[in-house]
Amino acid sequence: MKQQKHNNRKKNTPYYLWGIHSVIAAINNKNRILMKIYVSRNNLPMLTKLEGFDGLNIEIKENSDIDKLFPNRKIHQGIVLETKPLVKVDYKESIKGQNIIVALDQVKDPQNIGSIMRTTKFFGGSVVITTKKNSPGESGALAKAASGMLESIKLVEVSNLSNTLKDLSEKGYIIIGLDENGDISLKSLNFDKKQNKVLVLGSEGKGLRRLTKTKCDYLARIENSDISFSTLNVSTSAAIALYQLNN
Repeated sequence: MKQQKHNNRKKNTPYYLWGIHSVIAAINNKNRILMKIYVSRNNLPMLTKLEGFDGLNIEIKENSDIDKLFPNRKIHQGIVLETKPLVKVDYKESIKGQNIIVALDQVKDPQNIGSIMRTTKFFGGSVVITTKKNSPGESGALAKAASGMLESIKLVEVSNLSNTLKDLSEKGYIIIGLDENGDISLKSLNFDKKQNKVLVLGSEGKGLRRLTKTKCDYLARIENSDISFSTLNVSTSAAIALYQLNN
């Protein structure tokens, strides 16, 4: 099978997941279509312990042969799953009962999105919203960075982020956009823990788009003691912001 690039959203095209955490989480996800598992002999025992092992389509390979599945070398840890993209998550269903939602305004790097999914899970969230255009779809790179969280975090794609934020605002959510030039410090915001919130993060380099900013109740900045340094990686910013919003 030819390895797919980042975006698998246009077709129900098979692709590879790799790495122990990503693959084991996918195998344990009953909503996953498991086509074939390529595994090194050393890793086979971990699969035999899984429920439904007898029904798995497994091919034992040397690590050097697993390397050949990828045009560019991946750190696959001796286990690869051939699968299909998960069924798309319905926006209206996904937000029910959510206290904290993370929305990404055209964040393009799958590794950043995967890292943000892990952080969201750590701080009690279970929904990450992305845009259908100018953001990657489900992919092996995203799954590897998410370290298994692709199977438990709802990754919701929307056509129009500004309309989505407007809808969430009408449903009672406070919309907080993270902006290095924001007019208020994020840590100065003080909400009741029961208050539903959306944290909005902009793309690498450009940040939040103008229309996105108009839908935010607050444009907040992360306080920085070093005025000569202002820019953080978006996944790092997400971790700091979620920590401050939870404390």
